[in-house]
Amino acid sequence: MTLSSIAPSRKAPSVIASSLLLFAFLNGCSATSSPSSNVVLESQVKITEQGLHFNGKKVSHKTLNTASTQLDQFDFFFGRNISAHGDAIKVYGDYVFMTWYRGGKTDRHVMLSRYNKKTGTVATIEFPHRHTGFRGDPNIGESHNSIGIAVSPLNGTIHMVYDLHAYSDDNFGGKFKDDFFRYSYSIPNTANVPDEEFTLDRFVKDTSEVSQGPDDYKHLTMTGDLADKSNFSRLTYPKFFTTTDGTILLYMRLGGNNNGAYVFNRYDADTQNWSRFTKFNENNQRSKGNDYNWGLYGNMKYLNGKLRVGFQQRANIKDDKYVYQNGIYYAYSDHPQGFGDWKNHKGEEMTWPLVNSDEIKIVEPGDYISHSESNSVHIVHGFDWTVTERGDVHFISSLRSTNTKRPDFEQVHLHTYKPAGAEEFITTTDFPGASKLYTSGDDIFIIGLNNGLPFIEKGVGGTNNFERIYEQSGGVRFDHGVVYVKDGKVYYYLMEKTSGDSMPLHLQVIDLGIAK
Repeated sequence: MTLSSIAPSRKAPSVIASSLLLFAFLNGCSATSSPSSNVVLESQVKITEQGLHFNGKKVSHKTLNTASTQLDQFDFFFGRNISAHGDAIKVYGDYVFMTWYRGGKTDRHVMLSRYNKKTGTVATIEFPHRHTGFRGDPNIGESHNSIGIAVSPLNGTIHMVYDLHAYSDDNFGGKFKDDFFRYSYSIPNTANVPDEEFTLDRFVKDTSEVSQGPDDYKHLTMTGDLADKSNFSRLTYPKFFTTTDGTILLYMRLGGNNNGAYVFNRYDADTQNWSRFTKFNENNQRSKGNDYNWGLYGNMKYLNGKLRVGFQQRANIKDDKYVYQNGIYYAYSDHPQGFGDWKNHKGEEMTWPLVNSDEIKIVEPGDYISHSESNSVHIVHGFDWTVTERGDVHFISSLRSTNTKRPDFEQVHLHTYKPAGAEEFITTTDFPGASKLYTSGDDIFIIGLNNGLPFIEKGVGGTNNFERIYEQSGGVRFDHGVVYVKDGKVYYYLMEKTSGDSMPLHLQVIDLGIAK
């Protein structure tokens, strides 16, 4: 899902003022805020002219052999976006770290840029590795192979996991043997060195028996032990978190779309070692006594001091009414780093690792559409969730008739939320839809693009009340982006909407005007 998929026109709540007073002109951008907010565009900086983008046609399993070999046309399998995509941005001290692939199609190098908020300078490192493409085909882009990044606040190390999608030693004809997991890391205190010292030689080379040569900065395991390599196999979607005590956690998806698990591990800054992965839920659930296998479409997040999981389920059931996902499921851990004490939304202990997803089910969105025949309900996009500092839990979801041409076509957008201290969730259809939710303090935010220009809507935690508090009315127009919110500021990492297999990347820093 991209941020540009957020509905551009929303029902305007009565609290939105008809006149907008605050104007900011920065780097050619004009921005307006509602009188009830103090939102300000602090800065905009161009990170590069050369962010990799898939500008060709979408191919399928049946048309893989039609992928273009032209040097300036990059066909793709899943989606067009690979730069400013995924877990690509983090903030540490005075710095913003952003990962990207360099375009065009013949380049594809892994890149890391660091923006200094005080000086306005950008320092960039090129890594030797290049995007391998869909199942190893450099003529087909693979949007799931995004680059995740973390910075340890305890020792200043930088960590990156990238360019993988459920690879293993033996799948796809062995193309990824001893190269199915790609992890790079720096020596301590790299994050805050001067620009001229922010260089590749501060990252640690792989000198193990599976090293691919003197310029190999990829590690097959995060533990440093090749005997653990099976624990790092068949993983996708890296996402890092930092706990309240400064511990870095990484979560990924193990397995496939209708038979998967969430796994996570932790970094010990004192020993500079990562643990093996631990499962939140079992995969191959039928072998553990469940009626069917299932996968997860959602996220693990670290919010309000707890590791949490929220997802929709993709069940391996062929004859139910859902063609893809169903349900909303949620759990959290009272353990500081998620290694035990997992509970459902009522605070009741759940089986861990989870086998039967019904233990943590909140609501069934499919109940809000009248269809009952097989594969008639389509639930894919428009799902996300967040938890405020106070403990309000919010989910958004969307569903429609699978057949968009049927005369009784239905489409519904849901907002399911539980105010802090409440016993049960409230679900309302009085919600025009969105694709992402964020939180800062006790407020929730919808942040996205309207006709290529950023906007922000603010919601009161534990309610269904939203207000448009910020929108840009001019300046650079963007294709898509990814948001990171920290300490009351939005860090919006964006790809400019131009053309070709290489497009510019920008960073906007927007102050939400939240009282500290």
